Amino acid sequence: MPRTPAARGVSRRRFLKGSAAWIGAGTLVPGTLACAPQGAQRDAGAVGPASIDPASIGDGPVLLRGGCVLSLDPAVGDFETADVLIDGGRISAVGPDLDAPSDVTLVDASEMVVMPGFVDTHRHMWQGAIRNSLPNGLIGDYISDILGTMRPLYRPDDVYIGDLVSALGAINAGVTTVLDWSHIGNSPEHTDAAIGGLRESGVRAVYAFGSGVAGPQNGFPEDIRRLRREHFSSDDQLLTLAMATGVSAVDWTLARDVGAPVTLHLAGPNQLRSVADAMGPDVTYIHCNDLDEASWTMIADSGGHVSISTPVEMEMGLGVPPIQEALDHGLRPSLSVDVETEVPGDLFTQMRSV
Repeated sequence: MPRTPAARGVSRRRFLKGSAAWIGAGTLVPGTLACAPQGAQRDAGAVGPASIDPASIGDGPVLLRGGCVLSLDPAVGDFETADVLIDGGRISAVGPDLDAPSDVTLVDASEMVVMPGFVDTHRHMWQGAIRNSLPNGLIGDYISDILGTMRPLYRPDDVYIGDLVSALGAINAGVTTVLDWSHIGNSPEHTDAAIGGLRESGVRAVYAFGSGVAGPQNGFPEDIRRLRREHFSSDDQLLTLAMATGVSAVDWTLARDVGAPVTLHLAGPNQLRSVADAMGPDVTYIHCNDLDEASWTMIADSGGHVSISTPVEMEMGLGVPPIQEALDHGLRPSLSVDVETEVPGDLFTQMRSV
């Protein structure tokens, strides 16, 4: 995620006031796609969003008429009532009373909010089919029940279903971009199945290749070269590649060899000394509970990014979510669901918790 510098000492009040704008999935300008909730009254000649087949949006122009448009972009502005014209799957105009092409599909967006989709920067999507299965679990329960018991039983088909269910749930909750922290790399077939589920859903996603159950079929980390060649030969596609790993300069070097950013879980003091020379702006640090001052300084000085999962961090006992610590070091943390076995898969829950 791009990092926008922030002044040191940003207050919690200021952060909460602006947090909605910070986690929007880009801006409402040409090249991004807006979505509207269902349930509006219909104008004559218009259809409700429920009548629109999402697969047909790219086939012709679509006009979202009369919605409350929140662009989250000062250059575009916000409108109590305005239209959004989508042509070829890309936003071509935003403003009141836009002229509609003759072949437009008109969608009545009155009494709706039209805004960019959200970005979830860390979710274990293979668990989509077993979501809500551990609602009161502590971190030890999760490690034992989900990683220790369920993960070894997963077949590639289970991974495909889990990723598909999670991705469709994300889209339904307005999350149009998500990083899949995929630590289900039990075999190449498991990793390919995860990618297949993401692709089938139509979501924009970063597939972060991770390890899984240890064994001779586990191809982590070297199999990332095959993944780059077979699935991610172009960065100009809905799915892109990252590496989900730990504090390992060797793994980070391999990720950079194939042009993949790095994402890792981090907690506790003095964890980053062994990778101090390898830290950079292509690394995202997840959770960051109980870090020492030196670690925060290293992340900030290297241009690194922070992803927090406030509900999970509180419920699982990971520690106090480091909202203020991140802000104090000029870092604007992104938000992430983490595990749907424990918490809902929407970003509004994340914002309220923060």
